[in-house]
Amino acid sequence: MNSNLRLEARRGIVWLLFAANMLLLCLGWVVAFYAYSRLPHKIPLWLNFFGQEVIKMNKSPLFFAYPLAQTLFFIIFLLLSGLELSRTKSSYQVLVNSHKRQSSLYLNLMKEMVYLVLIFFNLIFIHLQRSLILLAHGVEKGVRELYFYSLFGIILALIPVYQIRAKIMFRMEKLAEQERS
Repeated sequence: MNSNLRLEARRGIVWLLFAANMLLLCLGWVVAFYAYSRLPHKIPLWLNFFGQEVIKMNKSPLFFAYPLAQTLFFIIFLLLSGLELSRTKSSYQVLVNSHKRQSSLYLNLMKEMVYLVLIFFNLIFIHLQRSLILLAHGVEKGVRELYFYSLFGIILALIPVYQIRAKIMFRMEKLAEQERS
Protein backbone atom coordinates (compact mmCIF):
# COMPACT_ATOMS: atom_id res chain seq x y z
CA MET A 1 0.00 0.00 0.00
CA ASN A 2 1.54 3.33 -0.96
CA SER A 3 1.79 6.22 1.48
CA ASN A 4 -1.12 8.17 -0.07
CA LEU A 5 -3.48 5.25 0.56
CA ARG A 6 -2.09 4.87 4.09
CA LEU A 7 -2.64 8.57 4.70
CA GLU A 8 -6.25 8.33 3.53
CA ALA A 9 -6.80 5.25 5.71
CA ARG A 10 -5.34 7.11 8.72
CA ARG A 11 -7.62 10.07 8.08
CA GLY A 12 -10.59 7.70 8.03
CA ILE A 13 -9.53 6.19 11.33
CA VAL A 14 -9.08 9.65 12.84
CA TRP A 15 -12.60 10.66 11.78
CA LEU A 16 -14.08 7.44 13.21
CA LEU A 17 -12.32 8.04 16.53
CA PHE A 18 -13.52 11.65 16.54
CA ALA A 19 -17.10 10.46 15.88
CA ALA A 20 -16.81 7.92 18.73
CA ASN A 21 -15.72 10.73 21.05
CA MET A 22 -18.65 12.88 19.98
CA LEU A 23 -21.00 9.96 20.60
CA LEU A 24 -19.59 9.42 24.11
CA LEU A 25 -19.80 13.13 24.87
CA CYS A 26 -23.44 13.23 23.77
CA LEU A 27 -24.14 10.08 25.76
CA GLY A 28 -22.75 11.71 28.90
CA TRP A 29 -25.11 14.67 28.51
CA VAL A 30 -28.13 12.50 27.63
CA VAL A 31 -27.57 10.34 30.72
CA ALA A 32 -27.17 13.44 32.91
CA PHE A 33 -30.40 15.06 31.68
CA TYR A 34 -32.32 11.78 31.83
CA ALA A 35 -31.12 10.91 35.34
CA TYR A 36 -31.37 14.37 36.90
CA SER A 37 -35.17 14.46 37.22
CA ARG A 38 -35.15 10.92 38.65
CA LEU A 39 -32.52 11.56 41.33
CA PRO A 40 -33.51 11.57 45.02
CA HIS A 41 -33.49 14.79 47.05
CA LYS A 42 -29.98 14.10 48.45
CA ILE A 43 -27.27 13.20 45.93
CA PRO A 44 -23.57 12.49 46.29
CA LEU A 45 -21.24 15.19 45.09
CA TRP A 46 -18.08 13.10 45.26
CA LEU A 47 -17.34 9.39 45.39
CA ASN A 48 -15.57 7.30 47.98
CA PHE A 49 -12.14 6.52 46.50
CA PHE A 50 -9.90 6.16 49.52
CA GLY A 51 -12.25 5.37 52.40
CA GLN A 52 -13.44 8.93 52.98
CA GLU A 53 -17.07 9.71 53.69
CA VAL A 54 -19.30 10.31 50.67
CA ILE A 55 -20.21 14.00 50.42
CA LYS A 56 -23.96 14.44 49.90
CA MET A 57 -25.89 17.58 49.12
CA ASN A 58 -29.33 18.62 48.01
CA LYS A 59 -30.03 17.94 44.37
CA SER A 60 -28.82 20.90 42.33
CA PRO A 61 -27.50 21.76 38.86
CA LEU A 62 -24.02 21.11 40.28
CA PHE A 63 -24.78 17.51 39.26
CA PHE A 64 -23.97 18.62 35.70
CA ALA A 65 -20.37 19.40 36.67
CA TYR A 66 -19.25 15.94 35.47
CA PRO A 67 -20.59 16.17 31.91
CA LEU A 68 -19.43 19.79 31.82
CA ALA A 69 -15.92 18.71 32.84
CA GLN A 70 -16.09 15.97 30.20
CA THR A 71 -17.02 18.59 27.59
CA LEU A 72 -14.22 20.96 28.64
CA PHE A 73 -11.74 18.09 28.57
CA PHE A 74 -12.90 17.21 25.05
CA ILE A 75 -12.56 20.82 23.86
CA ILE A 76 -9.08 21.16 25.35
CA PHE A 77 -7.92 17.93 23.66
CA LEU A 78 -9.47 19.09 20.40
CA LEU A 79 -7.79 22.49 20.57
CA LEU A 80 -4.42 21.03 21.51
CA SER A 81 -4.48 18.56 18.64
CA GLY A 82 -5.46 21.39 16.25
CA LEU A 83 -2.70 23.67 17.51
CA GLU A 84 -0.14 20.90 17.16
CA LEU A 85 -1.30 20.25 13.61
CA SER A 86 -1.04 23.88 12.50
CA ARG A 87 2.30 24.44 14.26
CA THR A 88 3.81 21.34 12.70
CA LYS A 89 2.50 22.14 9.23
CA SER A 90 4.03 25.61 9.29
CA SER A 91 7.38 24.35 10.52
CA TYR A 92 7.65 21.77 7.72
CA GLN A 93 6.85 24.01 4.73
CA VAL A 94 10.34 23.56 3.25
CA LEU A 95 10.35 19.75 3.17
CA VAL A 96 10.18 17.78 -0.04
CA ASN A 97 7.01 15.88 -0.98
CA SER A 98 8.06 12.54 0.50
CA HIS A 99 8.83 14.19 3.82
CA LYS A 100 5.50 16.02 3.71
CA ARG A 101 3.71 12.70 3.24
CA GLN A 102 5.74 11.27 6.10
CA SER A 103 4.91 14.17 8.43
CA SER A 104 1.21 13.94 7.44
CA LEU A 105 1.20 10.24 8.26
CA TYR A 106 2.85 10.98 11.59
CA LEU A 107 0.38 13.78 12.42
CA ASN A 108 -2.56 11.53 11.64
CA LEU A 109 -1.04 8.81 13.81
CA MET A 110 -0.69 11.31 16.65
CA LYS A 111 -4.28 12.52 16.20
CA GLU A 112 -5.38 8.88 16.23
CA MET A 113 -3.59 8.43 19.55
CA VAL A 114 -5.08 11.62 21.03
CA TYR A 115 -8.63 10.64 20.07
CA LEU A 116 -8.18 7.07 21.26
CA VAL A 117 -6.89 8.27 24.64
CA LEU A 118 -9.78 10.72 24.78
CA ILE A 119 -12.23 7.84 24.32
CA PHE A 120 -10.88 6.29 27.50
CA PHE A 121 -11.08 9.61 29.36
CA ASN A 122 -14.70 9.93 28.20
CA LEU A 123 -15.36 6.44 29.56
CA ILE A 124 -13.85 7.52 32.90
CA PHE A 125 -16.16 10.54 33.09
CA ILE A 126 -19.19 8.44 32.16
CA HIS A 127 -18.24 5.84 34.78
CA LEU A 128 -17.95 8.54 37.46
CA GLN A 129 -21.33 9.94 36.48
CA ARG A 130 -22.90 6.48 36.43
CA SER A 131 -21.44 5.70 39.84
CA LEU A 132 -22.86 8.93 41.29
CA ILE A 133 -26.31 8.13 39.94
CA LEU A 134 -26.28 4.57 41.29
CA LEU A 135 -24.88 5.73 44.64
CA ALA A 136 -27.64 8.35 44.90
CA HIS A 137 -30.22 5.58 44.48
CA GLY A 138 -28.41 3.32 46.95
CA VAL A 139 -27.80 0.63 44.32
CA GLU A 140 -23.98 0.69 44.52
CA LYS A 141 -21.37 1.95 46.97
CA GLY A 142 -19.24 3.88 44.46
CA VAL A 143 -16.98 3.31 41.49
CA ARG A 144 -15.98 -0.09 40.30
CA GLU A 145 -12.32 0.31 41.12
CA LEU A 146 -10.96 -2.39 38.82
CA TYR A 147 -12.75 -0.89 35.82
CA PHE A 148 -11.84 2.68 36.81
CA TYR A 149 -8.13 1.98 37.30
CA SER A 150 -8.02 -0.29 34.25
CA LEU A 151 -9.07 2.65 32.08
CA PHE A 152 -6.13 4.68 33.39
CA GLY A 153 -3.83 1.69 32.87
CA ILE A 154 -4.96 1.39 29.26
CA ILE A 155 -4.28 5.09 28.70
CA LEU A 156 -0.76 4.69 30.08
CA ALA A 157 -0.18 1.60 27.93
CA LEU A 158 -1.30 3.39 24.75
CA ILE A 159 1.50 5.94 24.92
CA PRO A 160 4.40 3.52 24.29
CA VAL A 161 2.30 1.57 21.80
CA TYR A 162 1.91 4.65 19.63
CA GLN A 163 5.58 5.56 20.05
CA ILE A 164 6.49 2.11 18.70
CA ARG A 165 3.97 2.47 15.86
CA ALA A 166 5.50 5.83 14.91
CA LYS A 167 9.00 4.31 14.80
CA ILE A 168 7.76 1.41 12.66
CA MET A 169 5.95 3.82 10.34
CA PHE A 170 9.08 5.92 9.84
CA ARG A 171 11.19 2.83 9.15
CA MET A 172 8.70 1.56 6.59
CA GLU A 173 8.62 4.96 4.88
CA LYS A 174 12.40 5.08 4.83
CA LEU A 175 12.60 1.60 3.29
CA ALA A 176 9.98 2.52 0.68
CA GLU A 177 11.89 5.69 -0.15
CA GLN A 178 15.14 3.69 -0.59
CA GLU A 179 13.40 1.23 -2.90
CA ARG A 180 12.12 4.11 -5.06
CA SER A 181 15.66 5.54 -5.40
